[in-house]
Amino acid sequence: MAVNVQVKPGEKHNRYELLAWLNESLQTRFTKVEQTCSGAAFCQLMHWLFPGSVDVQRVRFHASDEVDARHNYSVLQAGFGRSGVIKSIPVEGLIGGSSEASLDFLQWFKVFFDSNHNGQEYDALESRAGQSMPPANAAKQPQRPKALTQLDFCETQLHSLSVLFFCFFMSEGPWQNQEMALDVQTAEEEKEDTFFHFSPSLLQLIQKHWPSPAKHGTELTQDQVARHVLGQKYPQDITAACSQTPYCLYLYRGVELGGDGDRETASVLLVGYFDQRSGVKHVRLLDTLQPRDATVSAGTAELNCLVETLRRFELPMANLAVFYCGDSGLSQVLVTGLRALNPGLVSLCGLPGLAGRACQVGVSALPESVLELVRNIHHHYSTCPTTNDNLKEIFADVTSLDPLLPLSSQCLFLGRTVQRMADAWPELLQYFESRGNEGDAEQVCARLRDLKVRLSLLFLGQALEPLCAFQELLEWGDSDVANILQQASSLVHSYAASFLRSPAVDRFLRRREPTLLVNEKDHLLRVDVNTGARVKDFLSEHQAELDDDVVDSFLESSVSFYKATTWSLMKSLPLPNVALKNIPILLRPAGRLEVTSRVVAELGSLMGLCGVPGDMALLTDEFLEYMISEGEKPTADSPTPGPTVEQHWKQVLRTMGKTSILRRLICSLLTLPSGSLQRDKVFARVCTLKTTESIEIIVLDDSDDDVIWTETIQHKVHYIFDEKGYNVGDLVWGQIEGFSLWPGTVQPWKGRQAANRIRKVEWFGAGMFSEINTRGLLPFGSFAQCFCANSFATLVTYRDAMFQSLQVAASRCRKVFSLGSEKQEEHLGEMVDWAFDGFKPSGPDGFQPPLQTEGKLRDCQPPLKKQKQQSNKKEDPGYVYEQPDQKYRAFCLCCMADDIEIFHPLFEGSLCLKCKDNFTETLYRYDEDGYQSYCTVCCAGLEVILCGNDSCCRSYCLDCLNILVGPGTFDSLKEVDPWICYLCEPHNAHGALKPRLDWSIRVQEFFANNSAFQFEPDRVYPSIPANLRRPISVLSLFDGIGTGYLVLKELGFKVDKYVASEICSESIAVSEINHEGKIIHVDDVRLITKEHILKWGPFDLLIGGSPCNDLAMVNPARKGLFEGTGRLFFEYYRLLHIMKPKEDDRRPFFWFFENVVFMNNHHKVDICRFLECNPVLVDAVKVSPAHRARYFWGNIPGMNRPIIASQTDKVLLQDCLERGRVAKFTKVRTITTNPNSLKQGKNVSKLPVSVKGVDDNLWITELEKIFGFPKHYTDVKNMNRQQRQKVLGKSWSVPVIRHLFAPLKDYFACEQLPPFLSQPSSSSATAMGEGSMGGPSWCSPLE
Repeated sequence: MAVNVQVKPGEKHNRYELLAWLNESLQTRFTKVEQTCSGAAFCQLMHWLFPGSVDVQRVRFHASDEVDARHNYSVLQAGFGRSGVIKSIPVEGLIGGSSEASLDFLQWFKVFFDSNHNGQEYDALESRAGQSMPPANAAKQPQRPKALTQLDFCETQLHSLSVLFFCFFMSEGPWQNQEMALDVQTAEEEKEDTFFHFSPSLLQLIQKHWPSPAKHGTELTQDQVARHVLGQKYPQDITAACSQTPYCLYLYRGVELGGDGDRETASVLLVGYFDQRSGVKHVRLLDTLQPRDATVSAGTAELNCLVETLRRFELPMANLAVFYCGDSGLSQVLVTGLRALNPGLVSLCGLPGLAGRACQVGVSALPESVLELVRNIHHHYSTCPTTNDNLKEIFADVTSLDPLLPLSSQCLFLGRTVQRMADAWPELLQYFESRGNEGDAEQVCARLRDLKVRLSLLFLGQALEPLCAFQELLEWGDSDVANILQQASSLVHSYAASFLRSPAVDRFLRRREPTLLVNEKDHLLRVDVNTGARVKDFLSEHQAELDDDVVDSFLESSVSFYKATTWSLMKSLPLPNVALKNIPILLRPAGRLEVTSRVVAELGSLMGLCGVPGDMALLTDEFLEYMISEGEKPTADSPTPGPTVEQHWKQVLRTMGKTSILRRLICSLLTLPSGSLQRDKVFARVCTLKTTESIEIIVLDDSDDDVIWTETIQHKVHYIFDEKGYNVGDLVWGQIEGFSLWPGTVQPWKGRQAANRIRKVEWFGAGMFSEINTRGLLPFGSFAQCFCANSFATLVTYRDAMFQSLQVAASRCRKVFSLGSEKQEEHLGEMVDWAFDGFKPSGPDGFQPPLQTEGKLRDCQPPLKKQKQQSNKKEDPGYVYEQPDQKYRAFCLCCMADDIEIFHPLFEGSLCLKCKDNFTETLYRYDEDGYQSYCTVCCAGLEVILCGNDSCCRSYCLDCLNILVGPGTFDSLKEVDPWICYLCEPHNAHGALKPRLDWSIRVQEFFANNSAFQFEPDRVYPSIPANLRRPISVLSLFDGIGTGYLVLKELGFKVDKYVASEICSESIAVSEINHEGKIIHVDDVRLITKEHILKWGPFDLLIGGSPCNDLAMVNPARKGLFEGTGRLFFEYYRLLHIMKPKEDDRRPFFWFFENVVFMNNHHKVDICRFLECNPVLVDAVKVSPAHRARYFWGNIPGMNRPIIASQTDKVLLQDCLERGRVAKFTKVRTITTNPNSLKQGKNVSKLPVSVKGVDDNLWITELEKIFGFPKHYTDVKNMNRQQRQKVLGKSWSVPVIRHLFAPLKDYFACEQLPPFLSQPSSSSATAMGEGSMGGPSWCSPLE
């Protein structure tokens, strides 16, 4: 460890002595102490003293700006930490060029060096690989970008490659044979000739692949053609562009150069980048490569030549963001070498063979007999002249099987062949039986009769379908690579979700560890593995013929297929799944509202732009600044669909500083290729621009204007219009009065002639018709501009309309979505993403209506209003195959109906739609004794028996026990003392009632809040066994009058610690008096630090709701989220991130944040982005006499379940009034701190109570009852009426918080409550209830 020192007056040296010592020690040429401001010298001195403390390869000796200097100081600070050095670095003063700060720090470092130097020898120049350390000019330090001013410290944007590392890599690697080791000073000083000589191979390439334009009927010379293709300023313009912005390299090997008979080939190198000035993506031909070194391997020679070419063209390796090579054999060598020079490089080399490799490893995990059957039938088809029509149909339109090629290159053949064989199985068997002993017909017949083979082939047909669709997209589609990568990420998710539980899927996609795939605890039950509907039908049909061992073996091989395929896909992805999924979302203009800052920060880190947390914080701030910026919103009168992605970022990038990390990230993503990666298509894009831009070349000599060959993306939407505007069947957007733009379809006129420019439109999701002028319609292709996120988040009918309209569009485009999207919400999310991405690959032209014949308009018509969407029961999650001695559980456990809707979250079986709604409303309802109000199984029941396990609050009704378990079960259990319920004891089957092994996870998925914006799923905490639950510890911010503590005690929780932050003295007095000092009050939330949290914690629950007066729209003087009291939200956000447990901490941690509903939408979106979840709207009017709509963000299970009143809740105003007082209203409006909020009526002038015909206001005791507090709860400290109403107006509604806290009973200990109506000798009990499934009946308003 280091010896810490302080500079004493007698130890000071003058600046000349210090500079002489520094220059002699480090072989530098500093002349002023301010020239050490880059920090590189101090880093190397630290490396001298403690070699393991500083990685000298990370030091930027040629620091050119503030970012590099801050990076060096972060490296130095990290070295201090590793060596135990206690010293604060005056970063701002050093970077600012302060001579005083520089002298003081150098003085300290000299004393520190002398105290810790043990005489060890050190070659400074050799340690930094021969790099010079030029003196920094502090006076020319660039200004800080706007976003930097929000931080005290940051690190660099990018692990850019210094000249040191380049020379080190070149000298150590195979480049020695090419004599490529460079002298740094010479390389920097050398200048290329202004005239660039084209290589003969480049001229041959251009002559063969790009046609020669004629000049006034005269053929052009080779040099003129080259200038025509490459541009007049080639290569200086490419060098200038790629020196300022990230770029992408395309490398295609084995490209023919000559004409017929000339077999000479070369590797072609192209470069792509985004021009920030014009907003256009460019693809430029750079050069040809012809490695000649025979002393090294082909891959090494290619890599040597590639790096030499980049050096010759002066393209900085630090700006190389994306690389693609079409040769899979050498791509690994090339990528490894390039990543040694730039670790943040994104490789697309594995993309073309992704599906094929996954297909090969997946099929290898299945029985060999399936593949052998395919080969035998294809061999028979290829060799037998008398083939029948079925065989011809099976192998029609597919490439023939080549036994010499690996299976990975024949994915499409195998997938399509297997599917067609499954369809024609009976005909194939009949055909080969008719062939007798001819050839291998007998062997084929034996396999066709084998049910195991047929079972595996049926599974393989559906399992390969997504891979085949992806391969077709690569081969024949022209989608952007960003969208292809998103499709690949969806592919991985779909295969992982086919055999893993949801939490395990999320962990695997985050960590990318193969060990997570082999842990059987994370696997679905074998019967829940996605084997496809046809397999389930086959198992059902042949149940008697299939042994249990056969079925088990098949299910095991299915899981093996999914494991192998999933890992193969994951290995081939260039970036983690989450990043790939969000890249196209981030790029599109509306993406600012759909991507979280955490995802953007992780993406920047993955691409090498963020070296330390300081950089990630800077990137986060820059993205949040971009996110909250206002964008244009379209209307029905908008003439165009909106800007393209490139044009959008052209405008946005102008507002960002040159050193912005977000700017560099976006430019890196925009370098991703647009369109196919196939060689011919990329070559075509290089030359197509001349046509699309209509650049006319008059003269081709040195005086010509520059001709730049670039790639442009034409985002023109073509629609089919008749002479009046829209055809029958067209999908459109239009305005419905009182709503945002709504999707619909043009319908035919029946019985009368259409008026001029008037269309009859049927609206999706509503079943209504409108007659509307075509000027009020927009084409459905304008999806990104017409989509309303607010309506999508709040209106069920709007989401239904989106689902139905996108279903029609997807059907017409022949778009097939991935596996795992069986749930409508998940399916809808995928379809919305597809629409925002431009309906790729077909685009808006793909969903134009087909040619219609009379009476055939089914595809164009939306479903009828509230039409019930029924699916095949055998495709429903509740329909599962079990062992032959068990029954199929395709019925509702609550009412025994067979019209099932969803799985039962606690027990194996399902729920119908009606029982599902009842289940969500009543599962977490508890009576005053602390036990569930209704049965755990059916959420109903007149007579129930209670679990005798401590802290378990579940109950089971007479009907469920006697019907599902067995007759007489209820009576027999009453004699058991104590009786432990089915969810507390080991999971065994009890008749037809069998607890799910994963019920603690399923019950949370059942209540998952997956509406509105898409966020990463919350961490799922399994329920804690009753005997392991412990008391709860709570931190309450903005606590008010202790509502949280009151509700916890009412629910029977054991509270270990309740720490509350509150600054209102009246509120503190109320909570202290009512709770007898059991609440620990602390000071202002702004003063709580991480040290306080560590001292008081750990906490299990964080609750709070910051003041809403600067957010509520009713306040005309509101300051918003970033000013006034609105900024207190960020104090909650800060403490939430401090308190969240780490990934490996399995301790359950819950939180919620509350605020007003009526705030500006962009403030709500900002809060969503920070908290990374969607809010749940809960209105207290359903459980109390007063309206009080509030948003709740959080991760407590079941927050979005319906809230209904219990038998003890007072839901009518009359129930809260004192004797002799009459309510004039059933409900009152929201009660605030303002006394006028108690007045009612249209003009807010009527008092709500009447006493003997005289109007009166509400009493404070009545207000307390309305909020759910005990009478006289606020009667402390001699507070007057206004003070008491003020503390009540800022509080929460007690029934609402009880509704939110109730699911926590599955995690934390509760008081041992006395049994309800129990016999004297039994701790278990039966209870009688009213049997009301819907709560108290509602009364109509009073007259």
